[in-house]
Amino acid sequence: MTVGHAQAEALLKEYFAGRLDRETVRALHAHFKDCEACRSNLRVRKAEIHRTGGNPGRGLDSPELQAKIVHNRNLLIQVLLLMLLAWFIWKFKR
Repeated sequence: MTVGHAQAEALLKEYFAGRLDRETVRALHAHFKDCEACRSNLRVRKAEIHRTGGNPGRGLDSPELQAKIVHNRNLLIQVLLLMLLAWFIWKFKR
């Protein structure tokens, strides 16, 4: 079995999910040896998986992360406002 460039790109998601049969995986590996573009794409995807802890859906644009960012930003604003209020109280009580 041989895998073309377009087919290799289409199979990468299944490859990382572990849903390909052994023959297809061997064909992909053979294609990766000959195709620098696919090797580069493979490295990028591996780095993304490593960066997100094995779950590409947990990248910077994930809803979970965005919700945490908003929550932490709101907490920071509240703390800063409390600090400002404490400073005003201290300043005008003198």
